[in-house]
Amino acid sequence: IRSGELKTTLTGHSNLVWSVAFSPDGQTLASGSDDKTIKLWDIRSGQLKTTLTGHSDDVNSVAFSPDGQTLASGSDDKTIKLWRISP
Repeated sequence: IRSGELKTTLTGHSNLVWSVAFSPDGQTLASGSDDKTIKLWDIRSGQLKTTLTGHSDDVNSVAFSPDGQTLASGSDDKTIKLWRISP
């Protein structure tokens, strides 16, 4: 793949995507959306691994902890949620 060439497109959210973050090991991408969900994607295959639900409003931010075992999400529902992520 040449530099700047599109590798893949991940689809699955039903509304705007506000935030994405790579896990520290680079194997997983988290995405937060106006559809009130967080999706975890396998980078190698481009496949959806899981969908995290629990926010009652738009998810605006996602961030992995340095060890990759926790994901933080911030939402318009005025909460920050911490999610346990399996390796």
